[in-house]
Amino acid sequence: MMKTTINEVEVEAIILKKSDYKENDQILYIYTKEYGKLSVLAKGIKKLTSKNARACQTLMISQLTIHLKKGMCLLMRATPINYLRHIQEDIERDMIAQYICEYFYRYIEDNVPDLLEYQYISKCLTYLDEGMNPLLTYLLFNVFILEHNGVSIYVDGCVMCQSSKVVAISLKHGGFVCHEHLESDKVLDKDVLKNFRHLCKVPIDKAFQLDICDEAIHTMIPIMDSFVEEYTGIHLKTSKFIKKIL
Repeated sequence: MMKTTINEVEVEAIILKKSDYKENDQILYIYTKEYGKLSVLAKGIKKLTSKNARACQTLMISQLTIHLKKGMCLLMRATPINYLRHIQEDIERDMIAQYICEYFYRYIEDNVPDLLEYQYISKCLTYLDEGMNPLLTYLLFNVFILEHNGVSIYVDGCVMCQSSKVVAISLKHGGFVCHEHLESDKVLDKDVLKNFRHLCKVPIDKAFQLDICDEAIHTMIPIMDSFVEEYTGIHLKTSKFIKKIL
């Protein structure tokens, strides 16, 4: 982040969403490392002569010079950094990216910077663009949603007795369970349980090293979805479209 004049700053911004405002203006909803989520008024951006329009598309990363103030900031200049083109070329990647941005737009508080939040959104979008399995990225981001809402799935043994001989994931008890404490949950393959643990434990900057087969990913998705629905109550509009491509 570089400061230019009084209250004018340069930031790297992820464009979460934009909406029309008046005839030629738009409001950009962005996420930055230094200031968190901001609303920025982009005057004249809908005009054909606008020099800022190409850098202010959703699902891209740009360098913005903004007049920083309480309420709505004002866009001065915009330069593209990463168009994340590969996301926009694939419907699955696009849907997962929209899911991520919708969560940040709807559930992240304004003007509260958080380094972990920034790392998750920037890494997840970059992973999608660079070729990570989009459904694996979806799983990773749902781990973030749970943690962001104070929920941690217990994956260090049986949640009831700490036995290492786990056989299932219990939604009711919030983690792994052994045969002795198995109730109605489905017994899972050991590799699925191991991969689920890795998914919950891996730092976001190491997530590209995960090597999980498609079958295990499809097994884990409804389990993770159930945890998000049961423990956070969060329902995103884009989730119904994601379920159609599973």
